[in-house]
Amino acid sequence: MARTNDNYNSASKSFMIWLLISLAVVVILHIVLPFPVSFIVSIIAIFCLGIYRNDRALRKAGMGGIKGWYKSMFSSGFGPRAGTGIKGSAYQPVKFSCINCGNEHNKIACPNCGSKGVRPV
Repeated sequence: MARTNDNYNSASKSFMIWLLISLAVVVILHIVLPFPVSFIVSIIAIFCLGIYRNDRALRKAGMGGIKGWYKSMFSSGFGPRAGTGIKGSAYQPVKFSCINCGNEHNKIACPNCGSKGVRPV
């Protein structure tokens, strides 16, 4: 049986939950604190909730949170785990192996024999 709402997904549900949490925090801060202070504290609270939400999403995606994302972004570039891929793995170009001579390269045609009969390694 088909759903009545085909556009339903968990991302929109998660967004609505975080929107309601942010709204509740801002309303509580405006009730408790006087105006100029509550406005500044509300902006800081919304910013911190956004950071926390992104950290949870990155951890769920396997990136190790915001700290792991920055660590992979600003790594030295040397070593097997440098780069900005999933779990900090570096981007590695596709390597090909020539079917005729067995030479490994990263071009479509083999630089040794010129054959385009290659397979990915």
